[in-house]
Amino acid sequence: VMAVSLLRMTLIPAFAGVQGAPGRQPRVAAHVSDICEIVVTCPSVGARTRMVVQEDTTVDAIVKRARQALGFDQSFLNDSDFKVYLKTDESTPIGGKIGDHGLVPWGPEGMELHIYFDPPL
Repeated sequence: VMAVSLLRMTLIPAFAGVQGAPGRQPRVAAHVSDICEIVVTCPSVGARTRMVVQEDTTVDAIVKRARQALGFDQSFLNDSDFKVYLKTDESTPIGGKIGDHGLVPWGPEGMELHIYFDPPL
């Protein structure tokens, strides 16, 4: 019985860490760098959402998605009544492609946008 126990203990570790040879990287990993995560905050109500965007994602598309995620998608509100600013500079609203505004992969220095309801008077 003791010999069987010793034999079993010596064989088990031999198989515990065996892994196959590393294969080719999956194709999905090559495309991860095209995708960035941003945070969109509505400071006036304290609501925020995260979303995944690409460099060619438009600010208009971000407004539409943020309105849905934050619950501001009522039909009587227009997308054009929402202005988007960089968290670091709220002096001028941004537009066009998000990649033109310093988009970086998400991290401590990642991109945060502020969205405000600002209809024309």
